[in-house]
Amino acid sequence: MTDLKVRGSLVSGSHWLRAAGVSVVVALVVSGILRGLGHPLGPTFQRALVHSTTITLLATLVLSRVMRRLRPMGPAVLWLVLIPILLGVAVVGTGLSCWLLPVIGLPHSKSVSACVTDSLSLSALFTATIGIAMVIYEGQRDRLDALTLELRTRQLDQERANKMALEARLTTLESRLHPHFLFNTLNAISALVKEDPDEAERTVERLAALLRFSLDATERGLVPVAEELKIVADYLEIERTRLGERLSFALKVAPAVTGWMIPPLLVQTLVENSVKHAIAPRPSGGHIRVDASAHDAQLVIGVWDDGPGFSADAIVPGHGLDNVKGRLAARYRGAATIAIAPRDGGTLITVTMPRTGPDPA
Repeated sequence: MTDLKVRGSLVSGSHWLRAAGVSVVVALVVSGILRGLGHPLGPTFQRALVHSTTITLLATLVLSRVMRRLRPMGPAVLWLVLIPILLGVAVVGTGLSCWLLPVIGLPHSKSVSACVTDSLSLSALFTATIGIAMVIYEGQRDRLDALTLELRTRQLDQERANKMALEARLTTLESRLHPHFLFNTLNAISALVKEDPDEAERTVERLAALLRFSLDATERGLVPVAEELKIVADYLEIERTRLGERLSFALKVAPAVTGWMIPPLLVQTLVENSVKHAIAPRPSGGHIRVDASAHDAQLVIGVWDDGPGFSADAIVPGHGLDNVKGRLAARYRGAATIAIAPRDGGTLITVTMPRTGPDPA
């Protein structure tokens, strides 16, 4: 609240500072014109300064209050209302300045009414100029404020997206480096060394690729769908070395979307959630299906498993699915969605996001 008051006072002060500067400029212009017509410079400048100061301060006082209400109504309404207001300011300002002249020791050679008549046309011209200048200035300042706010919002969104990506990377690394995961993977590799050395070597390569991808995820920002699904396949193959026939999976990616870009570890997080909660706890295991395709110029990714299912209300804050929702919200600002629904005796998680990357073939 204090910051708003300070800001308001600063804005008000800047209004009056600009008004003082405009008053001096107008006085100089008027006195210069009249000097060319044979009027003495000194008294002419003094009278012009009184006129310009009175009219400018009055215009600033009125317009600073009126503009806030008129700007949202559009330019047509703005000018329709503003023109008579400016004419009123010119008449009142000229009358006040003509009354002030003799009060401050600069008497006019004629009466106040005659002074108003002589000065009104020139005052109206400068009032209109001041009003137009203020409208243009305030409009440009509004645009600048809007652009500044948009840039700050984008910066905050980008920082939030980076934070969410970092959290995803750390979560993924934590799960990779978790003793149970490493122990189970290394134990499976050890068992394969004698039974199937080639498969043991492939598992080591998959584990290395998974760790390397997790480390590089934040710096890359976005990755191709094909690359993300390659890591998903590596992860599922690693899990199958310990779960055996209990885990089966199928990956189906439309060729048109393989080059489209998505946040790294997005699909992998959803698949890992299925392995942990739908497949591994059941003695019979289960099946996971991942599909990626394009619909209405959007990328649609579905992760289905035949587990017992859950609802969106069951998502725990700070965990995998909550992290995915946060990352989508931060990067796409409402243009991406995630839906959870029962399907074919299991649960389908569908992520829909704008296309990023090459046009579909």
